[in-house]
Amino acid sequence: MMKMYRNRIAAALLVTSTVLGGGLACAPALAEDAFVCMEETQEICDQKNKNLETYIKAHEAYDHGREIGDLSEAYTLAKELVANDDAKHGKSIVRQIYIQAALGTHKNYVEAYRWVAADIGAGVSYKQLRMDKILESIAQKMTPEQLAEAQK
Repeated sequence: MMKMYRNRIAAALLVTSTVLGGGLACAPALAEDAFVCMEETQEICDQKNKNLETYIKAHEAYDHGREIGDLSEAYTLAKELVANDDAKHGKSIVRQIYIQAALGTHKNYVEAYRWVAADIGAGVSYKQLRMDKILESIAQKMTPEQLAEAQK
């Protein structure tokens, strides 16, 4: 699946660069996993590629998690992105996870409550998202026992 995405991206960039007259200087090579690194160092390229791979996995996990009612894997991958200096994309996925948790998609309410409460406690914010309302919405779906467990 990953190779298919990479090949589509490579083909799109090749067509774009050719159509726009940019030549092939900054288009990825068509060889497997080969591209022209446009960053300052190879380490930066490697990190960005790792983050791209993690981002794709996180999106796949998010889509699958919505189907099965478990967004834990997507949450873990999104937080990994944030920890690896890609807060923009990681927080974007976490934001969507929190919205789904508030809607009741993630069936482990205790876990979802702890995720949101931890971010509130750490002062983390998300664009156009009221964390207190998300937490309240999750709490309304919980039994008193679940809420007591989540608040431990």
